[in-house]
Amino acid sequence: MKKCLDNINVKGLEKWILSFCLFAFLPFHASAIDVKGKKNSAVVDGISYQLNAKKETAIVVKSPDIYSGDIVIPEKIEVDSLTFYVEEIAASAFEKATGVTSISIPKGISKIGPRAFSGCSSLTAIELPKSIEELPTELFSECSSLVDVTLPKSIRKMSNDVFKGCKSLAEIVIPASITTLPHGTFEECSNLKEVDLPTGMTSIASNAFENCSSLEQIVIPTGVKSIGSEAFMGCSSLREFTFPSSLSKISNSVLKNCSSLEEVHLPNSVSEIASEAFRSCSSLDSLYLPNSVVKIGSGAFRDCSNMRHLTLPNGLVSISSDLFRGCTNLENIAFPNGLKQIGSSAFEGCTSLAKITLPSSLKEIDGSAFDKCNNLMTVNVLGATPPKISSNSFSKTTFREAAVHIRKGTLGNFQINKQWAKFLDLIER
Repeated sequence: MKKCLDNINVKGLEKWILSFCLFAFLPFHASAIDVKGKKNSAVVDGISYQLNAKKETAIVVKSPDIYSGDIVIPEKIEVDSLTFYVEEIAASAFEKATGVTSISIPKGISKIGPRAFSGCSSLTAIELPKSIEELPTELFSECSSLVDVTLPKSIRKMSNDVFKGCKSLAEIVIPASITTLPHGTFEECSNLKEVDLPTGMTSIASNAFENCSSLEQIVIPTGVKSIGSEAFMGCSSLREFTFPSSLSKISNSVLKNCSSLEEVHLPNSVSEIASEAFRSCSSLDSLYLPNSVVKIGSGAFRDCSNMRHLTLPNGLVSISSDLFRGCTNLENIAFPNGLKQIGSSAFEGCTSLAKITLPSSLKEIDGSAFDKCNNLMTVNVLGATPPKISSNSFSKTTFREAAVHIRKGTLGNFQINKQWAKFLDLIER
């Protein structure tokens, strides 16, 4: 009986050992896929992916290890004997990967997330496939070595700051399908010299070309109806600018600090020039303002130090504060007949201004309006009633030395006015 049991135990032991050995040496597959079809991840040839087993698709995502070198994104990848088609590059996937020098994107990619390549400071060139229809926010921002970008005709939309800070980008062609150039698109692209805007473009948003200091010329399409604030501010090489006839308002600071700007052409469609629109355009010596303009914002021509003469439009009833402040070469200014007010510091520091004629419609001259205009020696007042002035509306030198010519028979009106009586030389004509 014992012998029989021993035989059984031996045989059972042998089976157990045989089963263990077979199991131990079978090949083991470490699956990256959830069998229920949920998303999971994988790394293939150094590129990290998010996987969708149900759809058999893959998304390129940010890697725990920073990407570098030449990146080639394949059309498809193999994971655990399954094929996944790469269809998207996730937001921030390559952000701040400063060692990436080139990226090859396959035609199957249909979507790229915001900031996908932002801060890739060694990236020099990239070509987007025709499957891409949208450029998201800050896609190439701060790619400071980017020189060559090819945008496919399939692009339908661009978001804010796409090329902001691409300091090496010299030229680019915007696809014909783009109608709006968004905020900050080329801001701080200091080497940008040539931009081809499509004829169908209708708007250029704020800061679109701010501080593009190498941009010498640009043609604005005739259909553009709005150009945002500070759109070309700091374009210090820009020499000439023509606003399209479809425009009704010149936005604030739109050409501020364009220090080389010599010629500006304003169409008859413009009714308003916003504050500081042309501030510190130090090479601009004259400007024709069409009579369609009825409002000019504060400081619009402030510190245009080379401005010599300018005729204000007939419909202007108020000169805003600081409008010509610091225009040190302004020699003469023609006021419109319907003018009612001259704002504070409007002509402060206009040291070349020697003569002014105040229309009879003028009611008030605010404080410091002509302060520091020490060469203003002739003031002609056409109205019988002196306009209201402050004690510092004119400089002390002007009060003391200027000849003020007034209408015959109105001397008494001026002498009983406390402030006008400070002029030492009131002359009836």
